[in-house]
Amino acid sequence: MSSPGSFRLSFASLRMPFSDGVKYTLLGISVSLFAIAALILTWQLYQYCKRKPKPNGKVKSYQSVDDKQAGKTIFEAADKESDIQKHDYKVQKLEDEIKKLSRCLSATSSISEQDSADFQSITEADAQVNIHGKLRFSVSYDREQSQFALTVLDATGLPVQDFSQSADPFVKVKLLSGSLSEQPNLQCVLQEWETKTVKNSRNPVFGSQFSCPLTEKELKTITVKLEVRDFDRFSRHSVLGEVRARLNNLNLLSHPVEISEELQKLNKDLVGEILLSLKYLPTAQRIEVGLLKIKTASLTSNQDKALYARVTIVCNQCRLKQQKTSLKSKWGITVFNEVLTFSLLDSNIRECVIAVSVYETIINQKNSKRLIGQAVLGKRKAGEDEHWCLMMQSLRQPIAKWHSLLI
Repeated sequence: MSSPGSFRLSFASLRMPFSDGVKYTLLGISVSLFAIAALILTWQLYQYCKRKPKPNGKVKSYQSVDDKQAGKTIFEAADKESDIQKHDYKVQKLEDEIKKLSRCLSATSSISEQDSADFQSITEADAQVNIHGKLRFSVSYDREQSQFALTVLDATGLPVQDFSQSADPFVKVKLLSGSLSEQPNLQCVLQEWETKTVKNSRNPVFGSQFSCPLTEKELKTITVKLEVRDFDRFSRHSVLGEVRARLNNLNLLSHPVEISEELQKLNKDLVGEILLSLKYLPTAQRIEVGLLKIKTASLTSNQDKALYARVTIVCNQCRLKQQKTSLKSKWGITVFNEVLTFSLLDSNIRECVIAVSVYETIINQKNSKRLIGQAVLGKRKAGEDEHWCLMMQSLRQPIAKWHSLLI
C-alpha cells in the first residue's frame, strides 16, 4: 500500500503527452474564448442599463383589472339576459293564462261563431239590463210572386255598455212559423238573417233588405222576431232587446207596412222537445248523458236534412268539456239512443250546468249547420233543475225526462 507522499510525487511527476507549441495554442484559444464571453456579458449589461424602466407591474395590474372588469361585464350581461328570459317566460305564461281565462269567459274562443251560440245562451238572459230604445223596420208582400220582403231601417236611443261606453249594434232577424201540430206554442224557424254591424253608434242606420218566398197560407202563421245585439269581437254579443210582429195582424196584401216599436226583453221560443237521461256515478266521478229522442216542428219534409247534438259541461261560466253525437236523419221525432260520458271532479259535477244544443245541417253540404234549439239543466241561479235533483237522489240509476228546446 502506497503512502500519500508517494501519491503526490507520482501525480506531480505526470506529464501531458503534448509538445509546448500545442499547449500554448490551446491556452491562447481558451484566453480568446474567455475574452469574447466577457465582451458579450459586458454588452448585455450595457444594453440592460441603457433601457428605460417600464412599469411592468402596473401594466399587469391594469391588465388584470381590465380582465376582471371584462369578466364582470360578461357575467352581468349573462345575468341580465337570464333575467330577461325569465321575465319573457313569465309574461308568456301570464299571456297563456289570460288566453285560457278569456276562452273560458267568452263564447268566441277556439270555436266558430255558430258553435259559440250554445254557450252564449246559458247566461244570455242574465245579461239583459237597461233595455230601452226603438227599432224601425218595414215589411211587404208581393202577391204575384209570393215573395215576402223585410227591410231593417234604423234604431234610436240604444243603450251603451258600461265598460266601453259605446255600442256596435246589429240586428238578427228570425221568421218564426207557428206549427199546425198538436202543440200550438211550438215554433219553427223558417229563415234567419243578420244585418251589418254599425260601429260606435247609439242611433244606427242599417238599411238591410231581406226576402224569401212565402205562400199566403204560410204568411198567416209567421211572426217576425228582430233581436238587437251589441257586437263584441272577444266575448259574447250582448242582447239590447227585441221586437216582434205577427204578420197575420198586418195588412200586407195591399201595401207595405212600416213599423216602429220599443225594444222589449228578449224571450225564448219553444221549438221542440228533447228526451234526456242522466246518470251520476260518484265513485268513478262520472256523469253519463243519454240523448234518446228529439221532437221538432217542421212545415216541410226534407230528407237531406240531419240533426246532431252537442253536449257542453259548464262550471262557473267556464266551458269544461263537450262532446257531440253522430248525425241522424231528421224526422218529426228523431231517435238517437246515444250515451255520452264525462269524467269530472266531484266538486265540478255538483256545481256544473249541462247545455244540450241541437243543430240542423244539410247532408253533403259544408257550412250548412244552424242552431235550432237548446236545453239547459243543472245548477242555475234560480235553483236546481228537477231532473238534476232526481239524478243526485238516484245514484247510479239512469233518469229520463223530456226537456223543452228553446231558441
